[in-house]
Amino acid sequence: MRSLLFLALAICSANALPTVHRFSRRADAVSVNPNPSTAPSNATAGCSSSSASDFLSQFSSTNHANLTLALSPSLGGNRTFLVHLPQNYDQSTPHALVLSFHGFKSAALKQEAITGFSEPGVLINGKGLVAVYPEGQFGPGKNGDESIRAWQGAPYSPPGVDDIGFTQALLAHLSDNLCLDSNRFYASGKSNGGGFTNLLACTPSTASLFAAFAPVSAALYAGANPADCAPGRSVPIINFHGLADTVIPFDGRDADKEGRTEYATPNITQYREAWAARNGCGAGTSSTKVGGRVKLSSHIALNQAPLISHPHENTTLKAFTCDSQVNGFTVDGLGHSWPGTAGLDGGVTTFNATTANIVPFFETYALGHL
Repeated sequence: MRSLLFLALAICSANALPTVHRFSRRADAVSVNPNPSTAPSNATAGCSSSSASDFLSQFSSTNHANLTLALSPSLGGNRTFLVHLPQNYDQSTPHALVLSFHGFKSAALKQEAITGFSEPGVLINGKGLVAVYPEGQFGPGKNGDESIRAWQGAPYSPPGVDDIGFTQALLAHLSDNLCLDSNRFYASGKSNGGGFTNLLACTPSTASLFAAFAPVSAALYAGANPADCAPGRSVPIINFHGLADTVIPFDGRDADKEGRTEYATPNITQYREAWAARNGCGAGTSSTKVGGRVKLSSHIALNQAPLISHPHENTTLKAFTCDSQVNGFTVDGLGHSWPGTAGLDGGVTTFNATTANIVPFFETYALGHL
């Protein structure tokens, strides 16, 4: 039955939806580290903002700032986020922006540490990137009586909090105060944050804002995989998942160990194939909703086989190269971790996913108007 648990990303073919933006991508961008996009920058209002100096005064000597954005109760009220500026930040030069969402029970500082997006020398389009680590609001937890940070789409997320709206408000706030390249916004996340990253990719209002997405060890509950997913465009996805993950099993599950079906998650191979089908590698599948879950009623039919390689030790990459690339990295022996050599997230791998694969993948894609 677990093969029937799945987001219905493939229910619409890529041609059935209007294209809001297109991507600048080289035709030969099919390798582990594809070729960088040459799309022009699109400077945000912050590049010429008169209030920029006041905003920048909040940053420490390490180029960090813990900030709070006051929003409506439906957007979670006061929302906190950690911002890191690159050492070569230039208020007159548009920089790429990466949002990275933490997992359940985690927070911004941990997400910064395990991902390494703030490390020196991490560049997109030849410039240091602005890395932002938002924090989820406190939800009821898995026992229902806890207070733990979580993101929209999970059974334990705070009820009534619109994290999609929060993300839009955060991007607007950052764009008004920092010199960013709005063609080069990227979203990433781990576990519950990975599931929320997938939800951003699946939602038209946010799918049109980010050039590419990186869900890692993603907790893909039904709330993060809407049955009528219609992003409005093909979506570049790079995904990592360990075969030894016991928190979010690679093969998927019908329920958690307590038998709660709201904790059902899809088979990761099928999840990747569904995005590939939606991105032009297949005609898709039909689906229906069963309770809070998505039930596939037919097999995913792909018209193009993935390119299979082994870019790192104990790692298999299946790259689907249709309208937008879907790269799925399967890591043998890795548990519920962000792949890294230092073991900062528990598991140890022979490569750092962020620098070896995610940043080069992001650099391949930039939003560009038709």
